Amino acid sequence: MHLRELMAALEHWDAAGVWAFSSNTLKLLFPGDGRARLKALSAHQSAGLIVRVARGLYINPRARCLPDDLLAALVPFLRPWDLNYLSMESVLSEADWISQIPSRLTLMTTGRSQTFQTPYGTLEFVHTARQISDLRPYLNWDERRSIWAATPDCALRDLRRVGRNLDLVTDLSQEPYKHAYTK
Repeated sequence: MHLRELMAALEHWDAAGVWAFSSNTLKLLFPGDGRARLKALSAHQSAGLIVRVARGLYINPRARCLPDDLLAALVPFLRPWDLNYLSMESVLSEADWISQIPSRLTLMTTGRSQTFQTPYGTLEFVHTARQISDLRPYLNWDERRSIWAATPDCALRDLRRVGRNLDLVTDLSQEPYKHAYTK
């Protein structure tokens, strides 16, 4: 994979609105010796032409089509087959139920629990066994981030359910979640 070829591909993808790509995509576009491709990928990474976000996932840092909230936009690339929604500390902080701003995006997922350290921040996925049909009334589409987000009541229930520290929650006296489901 030569520099000129990669730059042409990145420019073409950017014009089509594509800013993230997998190593499998690179294999299709640049067939040949796997070791040479890996060496070229490493060199292009060192030069800052591409950024490795996670194993097998890269972004074009110069893309004009990069989303405003890049960290949240990585969620569907990292967990494409699972229901993922913003919850717990992330939602509670935005609702002013927690006075501090979390250092990561916290999400509930129907997939396995995992934390991704990326150059753009940390994504923490925490497994939930709840059914999508049970969650639907408590989720809203966040237009700004293009991701599902829990209501503050649901985020607090999630926080309790997974056994997280509640010391930062500012007002537990109202307990608005009591009337909602408690499965």
